[in-house]
Amino acid sequence: MMQQLRESTKIIMILVTISFVGLMVFEWGMDFSGRGPGGSGSPTRLGSVNGAEISIDEYQRQYRLLYEQAQQQAPDGTLSAEQQSQLEEEAWEAVVDFALLQREATRRDLSVTDTELIEFIRSNPPRDLVSLPAFQTDGQFDIEKYRRALADPALAPTWAEYEAQLRVNLPLQKLQEQVVAGVNVTDAELLETYRSQNERARIQYLFLDPDRLVGDDEVSVSDDEVQQAYESNREEYYRDPSARIRHVSFRPAVSAADSARVKSRADSLALAAALPDADFPALARAESDDALTRDNGGELGWFAPTSMAPTFQRAVEGLEKGQVSPAVLTEFGYHIIKLEDRLDEDGDTRLRARHILLQIEASASAREAAREAARAFAEEASADGADFSAVAAEHGVEPTQSPLFEDGLVIPGIGPARELAEFAFANDPGAVSGALEHDDAFYVLRVDDRYPAGYVALEQVAESLRADLISEKKQAAVREMVPRIQAAVQSGGLDAAAQQFGLEVEASNSFTRLNNITGIGSGTAVAGAAFGLAQGQLAGPIEATRGLYFIRLLEKQPYDSEAFARERESLLSQLRVAKMREVFETWFDDLRERAEVEDNRAQILGTT
Repeated sequence: MMQQLRESTKIIMILVTISFVGLMVFEWGMDFSGRGPGGSGSPTRLGSVNGAEISIDEYQRQYRLLYEQAQQQAPDGTLSAEQQSQLEEEAWEAVVDFALLQREATRRDLSVTDTELIEFIRSNPPRDLVSLPAFQTDGQFDIEKYRRALADPALAPTWAEYEAQLRVNLPLQKLQEQVVAGVNVTDAELLETYRSQNERARIQYLFLDPDRLVGDDEVSVSDDEVQQAYESNREEYYRDPSARIRHVSFRPAVSAADSARVKSRADSLALAAALPDADFPALARAESDDALTRDNGGELGWFAPTSMAPTFQRAVEGLEKGQVSPAVLTEFGYHIIKLEDRLDEDGDTRLRARHILLQIEASASAREAAREAARAFAEEASADGADFSAVAAEHGVEPTQSPLFEDGLVIPGIGPARELAEFAFANDPGAVSGALEHDDAFYVLRVDDRYPAGYVALEQVAESLRADLISEKKQAAVREMVPRIQAAVQSGGLDAAAQQFGLEVEASNSFTRLNNITGIGSGTAVAGAAFGLAQGQLAGPIEATRGLYFIRLLEKQPYDSEAFARERESLLSQLRVAKMREVFETWFDDLRERAEVEDNRAQILGTT
């Protein structure tokens, strides 16, 4: 076994380093891995935090770590200029945050003793080592093998590096524990959270629709009123430099071979996840491509099956509680689904499940073909006298016209796209870009319009202003009608009031305090009011986003006390971590706000 370990020294060293990612801050994502003391080369002052120097070595070490991780995730191993620029910012923010925390730990005289360090190392193997065959017995991690490896002289350099990382990072863990000390979740908070998530209600509601209660001919808005509204709110119409573009995109085609490759991996993963001793959350954290659920072990929460893609819906509806599905294909990729719980009430089914998503990515050759197609299009579209839309038609792509947008990183219809936005605001109207990579596609842009910073002219916003003023006048007219509608509701109920005023009574879906209510929305006072009613009781008028409502409670389902008892500890842990995260982030934001940060990257490295 020791010979096997010695032969794996390089792999173990890599895993020890990578495993330290996420140790800090309750695995909240503050990644300071690879930032142990020392480093090659002479330190050069790249910046400072409260006087503590940040060297080029520190910054470049963090950048290399992030770059290598991103490169491993890229389909063809290459990163666009936009991605590299984003990594530069992430690396800088990481070293600044780390330096700030280190300085605060030093100020509080926090350190780690040799005894604490030895005990931590003996009891906390790097997470990725536990899956190495050299550390397993009968498929299970063997702590004694790990401890024998700690004593192996051939592996001493590996553990020395791990020890060096821990000496830097464990004081920060103590700092974090000090900051969140005393954070607790009361029984009342725990029960209220569970009730908010699990108590359900259904209502009838009468929406006082202004467009039905007040005719268009009953309100009018003069030009003077529009002018006055514009002048009164003029600062709202100030715009930074803005632009309008057209763009086309070329996405790599996913082949049958690409799909088959992922399907084979998904099938193997589904078999592993279905084993009796499988840890589905751990598999999701390690394997899933779903960034939104991966860190929570693939947890999807409660949902209506009909809200999912049809193939996903059919698969999850066919599962028994605790059962794992075979690989299921949707437009997002292959899913492995585990049904955690099911709730059926009056024909309304709610499910709680986890999933592992494996996305189907195009091959490197398909990406290169898409890049070349974009380059060819850009060359033709940028020729003198070329018509962008006509060239697009010849290439079989549809150009998209953006609305006017302000200078920044976000382009409507595309999203955050730094390199694309920079091109739009660095070039004159008529300019055509080359092939710009963003979000697994290659874009070619044409700048149609550019406007300097200033106030939007009244003529450009007059119609939207007029519509807003008409809506406000209709709402005011409805408020004047409320006493009469309320009297009708109290005397004859919702149906009678609806008939009298030409409105309609609607029935809601089953909802919790946190769900969206069909036709009303989420996070409104309607949900709170509904759970305060007895069955059949009326309430209103209640103001929500769209306007005023009268409601009647049809039914209310209390929480299951036995289920609460079963899930209590799990929920308690989730809420406590959430509160600790909130306390720590609030504290750290204040620390960062008060910090004096010197950034010399532009002068030394030529970055922005």
